[in-house]
Amino acid sequence: MKKTRRTSRVGEMVRDALVEVLRHDLKNVDIGLASITGVDVSPDLHFARVYISGLNEDEVRAAVEQLQHARGAARRFLGQRIRLRYTPELDFKFDDTALRASRIESILHDIEPSEPDDES
Repeated sequence: MKKTRRTSRVGEMVRDALVEVLRHDLKNVDIGLASITGVDVSPDLHFARVYISGLNEDEVRAAVEQLQHARGAARRFLGQRIRLRYTPELDFKFDDTALRASRIESILHDIEPSEPDDES
């Protein structure tokens, strides 16, 4: 989704409000140690893609699936917490950026540096 200053601000506002919704309002969703890493909002502010990440991949994927099923209630509670003309439709996605970064880091640590030549 295209990033503008307005969509970035609205995305931050939606992220902050969703944290409060998950913490206080949605009691039937167990997200464990998962956290919201970012929110991308469409230019017309009708859709929001919420990225969720955590340490345990299986636990986070289960949390994302639960949130997908409870997105109607999450949207209703979000509409009560933010002041927008239209409350965006929510789409929860698993964010694997941290897992990819740790995998790349482990690959780089496995590569042994080559020994310098003594001729120079």
